[in-house]
Amino acid sequence: MKIALFSDIHANLHAFEACLRDAEYREVEQLLSLGDLIGYGPDPEEVVTLCRSVGLASVMGNHDYAVNSVAGEKWFNPLARNVVAMTRKLLSSKSLEFLSGLPRFMERRGGYLVHGFPPSSFRTYVYMVPERGIKRVLAKLGQELVFVGHTHELALYALTPGGRLNVRPLTQEIVELHPSTRYLVNAGSVGQPRDGDPRAKYLIWDVDSRTVEVRFVEYPAEIVARRILERGFPEAYAQRLFGR
Repeated sequence: MKIALFSDIHANLHAFEACLRDAEYREVEQLLSLGDLIGYGPDPEEVVTLCRSVGLASVMGNHDYAVNSVAGEKWFNPLARNVVAMTRKLLSSKSLEFLSGLPRFMERRGGYLVHGFPPSSFRTYVYMVPERGIKRVLAKLGQELVFVGHTHELALYALTPGGRLNVRPLTQEIVELHPSTRYLVNAGSVGQPRDGDPRAKYLIWDVDSRTVEVRFVEYPAEIVARRILERGFPEAYAQRLFGR
């Protein structure tokens, strides 16, 4: 069983389509998302429609929540707050309803999915949590494997049987999952990576072989940047696509 995990697509249709093609080529059998299907990017309606058509199951991200909540808008800085409001106008009632129904977390095949930090936060960044808090949560959860997003950066947290927490960044690689170790994997971002590499990032989790593969995928970021400007969104969000 191969499962593709996408995080922080952020209305970047071209990046998402490129990752879907890559996943299909690698014979992925299930599609999951760690939230933030929309926000920042120029094509929220098209992305949500595609997610629904391919049967992608997603947890809720902070942007997914905010487009249906005036109170949620207040969490963002003024620049992002305006884009939340603009994104809402680009979404159909069906898409808004779909986003409002996303769960805070999911459990699949022994893995635990949440946008920000377990058990159910879509606002807390993993780097905001002290080491003792990460160790406590990983030790307490029933699942040995946790996937998160939200930071737009790839990272691996491994809690050894002896209670040591090892943390390192992830690159293009295959991670072997040891049965005696608990893991938290930050999946990076499909639509707006913030690691200096403009390629779209997603994961392939092979349940049977106990591996997680990190995939880097090329896509035409210049087209998306142009569409961001055409939408009247801030230029900063276009520049972010190139790691700037």
